Amino acid sequence: MRTNTQEAVLSAYIASIGKCTPREAAQNAAELCRLANSLNRLNEIACNSGLTERQERRKQNLQTRIKAVLERAGLVLNHFNSDPRGYAVYFDLPDGSYNSFGGRECGYGIGR
Repeated sequence: MRTNTQEAVLSAYIASIGKCTPREAAQNAAELCRLANSLNRLNEIACNSGLTERQERRKQNLQTRIKAVLERAGLVLNHFNSDPRGYAVYFDLPDGSYNSFGGRECGYGIGR
């Protein structure tokens, strides 16, 4: 799914939770998509050649920041995926919606 579409759908879900304003929801969605895309890029590098120490620290930092944004938006992290062929971040939406072959148990994925 293209990033703009992901941002729009994610923003609507975050706004529907009611923990933040529509503007904050859009900002949180944009930040989540940006961080998840960065994490996916590191997953690709790890698959192709392995990560340096600096890249490992960056990956941990990205995961921490993603968790913080999800918490701020009122969403619950399902899991991080290190396989570059799939979404980098999966989280649970309040209505149980999902966008992957993993179904409801896997959650909603973002990050390319």
